[in-house]
Amino acid sequence: MEVTNIETAVLGSAVDAASLPAQVGARELDISSVVVKVHTDEGITGLGESFYRSEENNQFLAQSIDAMGRHVIGKDPQNVKDIWHELYLHVKRAGAYGALSAIDEALWDIIGKHAGLPVYQLLGGQTGTVNAYATFPVDKKADELVEYAHWLNDKGFEAMKIGAGFGVEEDRHRIRTITDGSPDGFGLAIDANTSYDYTDARAVAKTASEYELEWFEEPIAHTDIQGQSDLNNSVNVPISGYQTHTPHYPALDHLEANALDIYQPSVDYVGGITGAMRVASLVEGYNKELVPHALGPAINYAASLHVAAASRQCSLIEFAVLADDIDDPGEYIAGQYVKNQEAIYVQDGGRIDPPSEPGLGVTIDETVFEEYRVD
Repeated sequence: MEVTNIETAVLGSAVDAASLPAQVGARELDISSVVVKVHTDEGITGLGESFYRSEENNQFLAQSIDAMGRHVIGKDPQNVKDIWHELYLHVKRAGAYGALSAIDEALWDIIGKHAGLPVYQLLGGQTGTVNAYATFPVDKKADELVEYAHWLNDKGFEAMKIGAGFGVEEDRHRIRTITDGSPDGFGLAIDANTSYDYTDARAVAKTASEYELEWFEEPIAHTDIQGQSDLNNSVNVPISGYQTHTPHYPALDHLEANALDIYQPSVDYVGGITGAMRVASLVEGYNKELVPHALGPAINYAASLHVAAASRQCSLIEFAVLADDIDDPGEYIAGQYVKNQEAIYVQDGGRIDPPSEPGLGVTIDETVFEEYRVD
């Protein structure tokens, strides 16, 4: 089997701000993406997806995929790891990790379709079940987020993640208010997006420890491995991160320094499924947790689900609640261009399964897909 052609398409946002629930408040969201189609001489087409959160940046991403694609033409997609290494040598000079990720996802999709198996089974997973925690916009007040916690709990979720980094006292107030007002047993995590220095992060982490939060995500600069290590070893709340890191190579430095308890690779940025599974293997060796960072549209999200289901260290995956009906969250996770939106949905108890069809298990509605194209 050989790759014969690679196509890219830049898509507009699959989320309409008007579709957001009243609790979130309508605001502009850019979930635009680049979809890659990798064609083979056996008639199998693999799908991959990555995104830089703006149509302008995604135009650059599409050009990067097109340029990188010439190194894949004529190769057997089943040699995905060899292809990954060759592409990585090009990527690390240009920084187009999203391009590597999208192509890698498409190659795994081809392999699964050729074998007649879902990707998570090819990766060694068996049960194919992961619990989802809810993430949603950060610009909400504490009392609004208490209402959200009850709403999500009624929908079957057992935990949510909120934004942090609003200042030490404000974050402490949010932690206390939301934890005290949430249903019994409902978990809370916070994400500061690297906005704190060590001193302020430690102050917030002490309160997070006191209220037994699930984790404190990216409290300080992700490049400050020693600072993360010092923080992680001085507080009880688990410290998480690694979502903005490129392929797996920096993970070993973090693991050896005990910088993080929870690793959150982004499949769309870490080098696709191959890159994410390399991180997963390292995390397993150090007995840490894997909780993939997953905000992408359907194809990329499906890839993240397959990684989560195949990793022994993973029990949770992110789920962005940006649509009214989270029992059928197609408008955000799947997008209107996906034909089988029911393949990815949150079930009772906050459980979410990867698609069971061969490959990534996502099918495109070509008519709707063309309507979303902006390239």
